[in-house]
Amino acid sequence: MHCEEARLLISALVDNELLNDQELAAVEHIESCPDCAWLADDYRQIGQHIARGYRRAPTGLREKIRASVEREKLVCLTPRWCGTMRWAAVLLFAMGLSALATMHAMRASQEQAFLQREILTAHVRSLVQDRPIQIASSDGHTVKPWFNGRIDFAPMVKDLTFAGFPLVGGRVEILDGRRIAALVYKRREHVINVFMWPTTEPVQGARHFAVRGYNVLTWSAADAIYWAVSDLNANEMGDLQKRL
Repeated sequence: MHCEEARLLISALVDNELLNDQELAAVEHIESCPDCAWLADDYRQIGQHIARGYRRAPTGLREKIRASVEREKLVCLTPRWCGTMRWAAVLLFAMGLSALATMHAMRASQEQAFLQREILTAHVRSLVQDRPIQIASSDGHTVKPWFNGRIDFAPMVKDLTFAGFPLVGGRVEILDGRRIAALVYKRREHVINVFMWPTTEPVQGARHFAVRGYNVLTWSAADAIYWAVSDLNANEMGDLQKRL
C-alpha cells in the first residue's frame, strides 16, 4: 500500500470503519511509515480533543425553553399550528447549539494539534542545531534579562539544579509568527525544552501527550502557557512541571 492510498483510509481506520483486509493493510503500512503514523496519531488526538471539548447545556437552559413554550401557548390563536412551529423552533435552537459546540471543539482541537506539531518540530530542530542555546547559563538572573527586547514579555526563569533539573540556558523561538521564550533544562543526558508565552485564557490542569517517542506536557501558570518536550519519562516530566 502506498502513502496516498493509506492517507485516504486513515480517518476510517481511526474510527474503526475499515473491512478486515483494508484494516490490516493500512495498519501494516502505518507501522512502517513514520509520516503516515504521524498523521494517524494526529487524527486520534483530534478525536480525543473533540471528545474532551463536549459540554453539557447550561443548567437553566431547559427551564428557559419551557418558559418560552408556555408564553407561546398564551398568545397562540391556532394551537395545532403554534404547536408545530413551537417544536420546530426548539429543534432548530437545539441543532444550532449543537453545531456551535461542535465547531468550537473542532477549532480548539485543530489549534491544539497545530501547536503540538510546531512545538515538537522546534524541539527536534534544537537537538540537531549547532547552537541550540543562544544564552548559555545556569543563572536565572543572567538568562531572564537576556530576553529583554527580544520578546514582548518577561519569562519566568528558574534554576532547578537542586531538584536534578539544571538550567542550561535559553533561546528565542518563532511560533505562528510570534517570538516566544524557550528554556533548556537537562536531566542526566536528557534535554528538556520548555516553551512559554503569555496568555489571557489559562487552561485547567496539565495535559500529557506521547508522540513519536517524546513526552509532551502543556499547562498554564502565572498568566503564561507552558509546553515542555523531552524523551525523558513521563513521571520525571511531571515532576519538572510541578516545580515550574
